[in-house]
Amino acid sequence: MEESGKERRGLLTRVHVLGAGAVGLLIAAHLRRVGHPVTLLLRTQASVDRFVSDGKRVVVHNDWMGAQSAEKVWVADGICAEHPQTTSASSTDSGCARIRRLVITTKAHDTVKAYMSVENRLDAQSTVLLLQNGMGTYEAIQHRQRASDQDRQKEVKMKEGGEPSFVIGTNSHGCLRIRGEKFATHHTAIGELKFAVREPLHQRTIQAPKSTDEMLNAVQNLGLSASVVGWTELHKQLLLKLAANAVINPVTALAGCRNGHVVPQQQQQQQGGGGSEHHVSTASMVSSACAEIAAVYARAYPQLGKELSAQTLQRHVVAVARATGANRSSMLQDVSAGEATEVDWINGYLMRLGEQHGIATPVNTLLHTVVKLKEEAAAIAADEEILAQG
Repeated sequence: MEESGKERRGLLTRVHVLGAGAVGLLIAAHLRRVGHPVTLLLRTQASVDRFVSDGKRVVVHNDWMGAQSAEKVWVADGICAEHPQTTSASSTDSGCARIRRLVITTKAHDTVKAYMSVENRLDAQSTVLLLQNGMGTYEAIQHRQRASDQDRQKEVKMKEGGEPSFVIGTNSHGCLRIRGEKFATHHTAIGELKFAVREPLHQRTIQAPKSTDEMLNAVQNLGLSASVVGWTELHKQLLLKLAANAVINPVTALAGCRNGHVVPQQQQQQQGGGGSEHHVSTASMVSSACAEIAAVYARAYPQLGKELSAQTLQRHVVAVARATGANRSSMLQDVSAGEATEVDWINGYLMRLGEQHGIATPVNTLLHTVVKLKEEAAAIAADEEILAQG
């Protein structure tokens, strides 16, 4: 089922959003607010039914605003929802309606599976925007596609001329979902969104489809300090964010503390007393981690070496930790909830990158190992609680 002519014109292009977490709901709500038809792709038909019965709307709590603000809470109405494999009488040969513009905002470890759930609804005229923590999801999707294409050379997608185009994004807005709330997101801190078109890994550079310009136009007009940049600039921003996440996320998850505790505040540094040894140890850990990450970057991306020095990374980590000092990192939230973390796509990504380029990563390996142990312990505790209740 192709889009109507009305939907294809101007800002009214339909966007599908896969991933109904805090970020996905925030993006969906803002897309709808500026006029786009929006379809949420939900994991189960039961979730679709709940969304419809709740009024087909997303509630946005602007927690960053003052309590008396008129837009402290607002609602985006008229959002559609469906299961990824919903069929239609007027669908394509694959049995499902084509998707032209898709935003995937799932957790990094769920991204490949999420993509696979709608892969048969994508073709060379589609554009997929990936917006996750960590790095490596795009490469994982490409690796999966190439492996599967070798086994099914006569797939419809191959006949139609190849794979979708990709846009990569990075987000510094703070947002969260509160357990028990229905399709609501809390926008806790103002940040930025940056996007860039990703050149294919395994193909020559080709002209992007019309849907790519439509996607970029849509996200630039979200009202969330969004901008489109070149891939080189976005890649640098992704690597800076990766460094901050590789230090702040695992440390807060393991220590059970907020971001600000990773680095001492200015006034704490100036105080003597019992906390001084802790501050020295923390500063040493941050310094060691940043030096290790900088060594990996220098070997993997020599053209960016000077811009991603150990000192630059350390300043960035400290700045992010202080700016988000009151926040609980996504990894801490995951561990606290007994859920899988994104450590494989953060510290794990740095470990793999270091191995590819002959750089040892003992700090990241240690952080990754201990976070994985904590994940396992949380899963065992959850199983034991279920057994005890049974």
